[in-house]
Amino acid sequence: MITGASIDAADVTIIQARPRQGLPFCPSCGAEGVLRDHVVRVLTDVPVAGHPTRLHVRLPRYRCTGTQCPQRIFQQRLDCAAVGAKTTNRCTRWILQRLAIDKMSISAVARALGLGWDLVNNLAVDAARTLVYDDPTHLEGVRILGVDEHKWKHVRGGGEDSYVTILVDLTPTIEGTGPARLLDVQAGRSAKVLTDWLAEHTQEFRDRIEVVTMDGFTGYHSATKEALPQATPVMDPFHTVQVRREALCVRGWVRGPPRWSVAADR
Repeated sequence: MITGASIDAADVTIIQARPRQGLPFCPSCGAEGVLRDHVVRVLTDVPVAGHPTRLHVRLPRYRCTGTQCPQRIFQQRLDCAAVGAKTTNRCTRWILQRLAIDKMSISAVARALGLGWDLVNNLAVDAARTLVYDDPTHLEGVRILGVDEHKWKHVRGGGEDSYVTILVDLTPTIEGTGPARLLDVQAGRSAKVLTDWLAEHTQEFRDRIEVVTMDGFTGYHSATKEALPQATPVMDPFHTVQVRREALCVRGWVRGPPRWSVAADR
């Protein structure tokens, strides 16, 4: 329940609130607690009218009456935020939406929320990891596996560029049932990276893969032949066109964008 609102000197919207009802039951033992005092929990929420927003929630704190319970003091928990979190659940969803849909940078999202770059980056990474790995069905139905490299710099500002291996389920795209699905991101680019990743999963998963698309990197090709002997390794359309164009450029046949049509090229 909102009890007040204001904008402070730092141009941050402050919303005071409190729970509609108290829940005086210990999360550890379930015993009913006795009111001890109140504390204010500060949470970052989605921006309001362009202003960073902070929720100041006044929470009751209780003394546990369970004689054997090790937790003597507890405060009321909130449905809108995880225990110990600095942001609301919907704020984390908002961060992912801004990054994925609006293509905003971590820096821009951090400025909009009035938070540090590292905190926003960690929230986004943890939320994306949860979306992928906490779904017990995320590896089901994978028949066409896409493998590609990506140059990654996971350090703000400086730091050396490094490569990661991106693994994608292309089955929905080929079957026309939906977009491709991200399966995993692994540090490094080598045959071992792909071989180790495949070995982490069941034989049933590996046997189900029929096609592996990739670029021209021989490491991915050799790993596929070794770990997935039944699968057909193919070069994906993007890299097929890229390799063909580079070959034509080397021969001096292309001086700028191709001028012929697809039909003529056939």
